[in-house]
Amino acid sequence: MCLEEGGLSVLVALWVGVVAYADTAEEIIERARAANQVESSIQSLRMVVVSKTGSERVKELELRSRREADKVSSYIEVKAPSDVAGTKLLMIDHDTAADEQMTYLPVYKRVNRISGSSRKGAFIGSDFSYEDLDIREAAEGRHTLVEETDLTWVIDTIPEDSVQYSRIRAHISKSDHVARKVEFFDKKEQPLKLLEVQQVAVEGDISLPVLSKMSNLQRGTHTTLEITEHRLNLSEEELPPETFTAAYLER
Repeated sequence: MCLEEGGLSVLVALWVGVVAYADTAEEIIERARAANQVESSIQSLRMVVVSKTGSERVKELELRSRREADKVSSYIEVKAPSDVAGTKLLMIDHDTAADEQMTYLPVYKRVNRISGSSRKGAFIGSDFSYEDLDIREAAEGRHTLVEETDLTWVIDTIPEDSVQYSRIRAHISKSDHVARKVEFFDKKEQPLKLLEVQQVAVEGDISLPVLSKMSNLQRGTHTTLEITEHRLNLSEEELPPETFTAAYLER
């Protein structure tokens, strides 16, 4: 989407780290990638999926992520409710090779790779698609600075390889360097989704979007995502490399 650290919470932080002296859209995006990077983290997430009729379904997840010189790896495991617990997703965003996404569904007891049109599918029934979670790819494309005020940059990105979006528009706050709003347009240039960052926590020089909302404007549904606990910049002992392997998904 969309939008590089690891998975859901990083999705909403893609544009974090823009600095005020960046002049062009490309510079803003590059600085957003480089600044405020978390090298590793473990986060507990509370996801609330709200239907068109207003009914709610709550899901608890754990996100683990690690950044290395040439890739960003993310591991997500669903902890609750019981009917989806044990569902796992592994994402490896490479600098120079094709990105990888694979999921483990406990009912089938096997790992499946996600590619092509299946990337449009909803992640555990939420308003986040698998494509939305491919952070690095979401930032690739042609960037245009379409508006700048004293408070905000507005940047349009034409994605290079999206299976569902023709354009992504980010509204980036100059005060805390967070994209407070990201608009997603379908292949017919109609508004499809809206991502809103509703609460940000500052830890050192890191701005962490702890409460976000993704709305599907065409379906009338939305999903909120809250970081309830987090630990940043962990050692390899706390977060070993084998976490980010297909074999670990099957454990």
